[in-house]
Amino acid sequence: MKSFRFPVLALVFAAMTLNAAVETITNRFSFSGPEIFPIDPAIGLLHAADLDGDGLNDLVVVNNARSKISLLYNQTGKTNRTVAAKPVFKRELNELPPDSRFRIESIASEKRIAAMVVTDLNGDGRPDIAYYGEPKELVVIYNEGTNGWSAPKRWPIEDGQLTANALAAGDLNGDQRPDLVLLAENHVYFIAQKADHTFVEPVKIPLSSAVKSVQVLDVDGDGRSDLLLVNWESATPFRFRLQDASGQLGPENYFTLSPIRSYCAENLEPNGKTLVVTIAQNSGRAQISEFKRKPAEPLAGAFRQGQLQVLPLNKTDKARRGLLWADVNRDGRSDLLVAEPESGQISVYLQKSDGSLASGKTFSTLAGVSDLAVADWDGDGNPEIFIFSAPAAQGGEQQIGVTRFDDKGRLPFPTLIPLDGKPLAMAVGALSPGAKPSLAVIVESADGKRSLVTRTADGKSKTQKLSDNFKANPATLAIHDVNQDGLPDLIVLIPYEKIKVLLQVAGKDFDEQDVAPPGGSDIAQPWFSAADVDGDGKPELLLAQKNFLRAVVLKPETSAPNSTNKSGFVFQVKDQINGAASNSRLVAAAAVPNWTNAVASLFLLDAERKALTLCERDPAGVWQVVRNLPLPVAEFANLSPVAMGDTKANSVAFLGLNSVAWMPLAGDVWEFTTLDGYETPIKDGFLGDVNAGDLDNDGRKDLLFTETSKNYLDLVIFDAQHKLVPADRWQVFEQKSFRGRGGESAEPREAVVADVTGDGKNDLIVVVHDRILVYPQE
Repeated sequence: MKSFRFPVLALVFAAMTLNAAVETITNRFSFSGPEIFPIDPAIGLLHAADLDGDGLNDLVVVNNARSKISLLYNQTGKTNRTVAAKPVFKRELNELPPDSRFRIESIASEKRIAAMVVTDLNGDGRPDIAYYGEPKELVVIYNEGTNGWSAPKRWPIEDGQLTANALAAGDLNGDQRPDLVLLAENHVYFIAQKADHTFVEPVKIPLSSAVKSVQVLDVDGDGRSDLLLVNWESATPFRFRLQDASGQLGPENYFTLSPIRSYCAENLEPNGKTLVVTIAQNSGRAQISEFKRKPAEPLAGAFRQGQLQVLPLNKTDKARRGLLWADVNRDGRSDLLVAEPESGQISVYLQKSDGSLASGKTFSTLAGVSDLAVADWDGDGNPEIFIFSAPAAQGGEQQIGVTRFDDKGRLPFPTLIPLDGKPLAMAVGALSPGAKPSLAVIVESADGKRSLVTRTADGKSKTQKLSDNFKANPATLAIHDVNQDGLPDLIVLIPYEKIKVLLQVAGKDFDEQDVAPPGGSDIAQPWFSAADVDGDGKPELLLAQKNFLRAVVLKPETSAPNSTNKSGFVFQVKDQINGAASNSRLVAAAAVPNWTNAVASLFLLDAERKALTLCERDPAGVWQVVRNLPLPVAEFANLSPVAMGDTKANSVAFLGLNSVAWMPLAGDVWEFTTLDGYETPIKDGFLGDVNAGDLDNDGRKDLLFTETSKNYLDLVIFDAQHKLVPADRWQVFEQKSFRGRGGESAEPREAVVADVTGDGKNDLIVVVHDRILVYPQE
């Protein structure tokens, strides 16, 4: 907030001429006043609440100029009014004496308050106060009725945002007790209320991208409070996380909208569902919208464009973290495994029967886990989880461990697998048709030599020395039949180097070959995928070259006639799948069967265009781009098909360092639907903000816009047909000073709708400059 000093007689409050004679277009309400209550410059964060339980709404406002919270106790109709002490400071000549409607008291804050909520936080029926400011700490003070206010309860939180929209209250875990949420840069702090009405220590709820405003309110009208996250600087300004019946928050759902300058999200009608009023950044046009369910739009074939659901993860600064979809509890559903490299933990999100994920359970594991694999190693029907810990330089322990869920649903600390050397990469899978899975590891010995170690669950292992020229650290080790001879091979991807292929030869060691990928080896982050691109039942290796993929098979190199050189191997290109544009940068691909098509569809992750591209093979056998879907979050590094609420793959899963997501290819989606729009009739008007309140006592909230170019209040009715009907407007003050206004803030800057006259009709309370104006409703 900024402080202002105004010259004598600089402001003329034009609205003082309103009287009770103000007529509205609809004749549904009128206002008199204003009553003027000078306080101090830099007041803000206005709230109305009955602080003393006398049935009258009082006012609470932050007074940062005096490092305090000003409490305006309502004395309307009282005969035994408490006389306020005379002000210590001499009033400016252009200030009016306070009206006798309020008695002003204060609570010392000793900080610059940025955000505040006023609500009952301990179940005693009295409004309490929570605020966050600088010095950075969250403070709660409890209303003790006639005994005043409690000593502050404090939580030092260094990374909270110092904005008015950073703090909110509401029941976010379904226990019927209001909790607190505080917005930070990369997460939301959740401070839950316990049964004894005290608060637990803050817990972090991760965010998938930047947020400027947080609210707790019922988005979908199911009676449970949800989390609304807003970033008006984004092309997808609104997203929410819905609370389910168990009190758990679901994934983030994003919504696209033109840039906005302000918004108001509130329940405006008796159905309990939230509506959103926005003011467009450029045009200044207001519109009212709702979140609505509808069937997903057709995408291609049996595919529909389902709801992209984003699950933020705890932030990591590591270059890699273990992420994997796999069934780990034998229920036939794919679960999500997420390594927490910094804390030496692993989070497991079990999939429920409806396709949603249960809240993550965290277990201790190795530090710096960068890779995970799941396989039934010993063939007993219980899947093992293989955990690869990165080298010490990357914060790991450079070990491989194995664990699995026990009968009590716990994940024991992994058992280390003994290796003669340090592991550099691992892969798990069958190395011969019908065999049990094997663990394959590239190991570095103390003298820097590299070896391939394969190990089975019974402890049997085999070691094969690799080339002395193999010195770079591998990025990926994977199992794939690269030459389509029916024997699984091993593929080693190394940044800026050829692909190392370990060809399996029956009864012999792997044949080590270094093969240049099509297009060259100058790739910083090599990756591959696999898919049957021609319908012959044999998956090809998919290698990326910036804006396209090439499907390749390893073939012996043709030697020149009479050549004495030993022939090597080359990648034969069988097909090419292009991205959506020449500037595409493909970083992942996944094949998903589309109904009865002989060849599965390919989804490509385009990092440059922040899009998901769907490609299919046309009747002539040529791969074509079918659809290009923009993504609200594009910081993903991998795609995979996944079954959500089904036994067959029906979704595309996205994996990234700090968030994962999935897009079902069926079902219903959420849509942000516009109900009506509004343009102010004020000539050259600039709508700055919007608030809501029931102005005509019909059970429906109406809208109060603050117009800041000419300093108006603009009242609009929201009727039963979901239309915005212009009602009344007037100028709050006229600027008579010849001084420039470049350093001043937009006025009026805050407004609240509440009954402060005790007549059952809601009044208008407005913050302008250093004072509060009250417009009583007639």
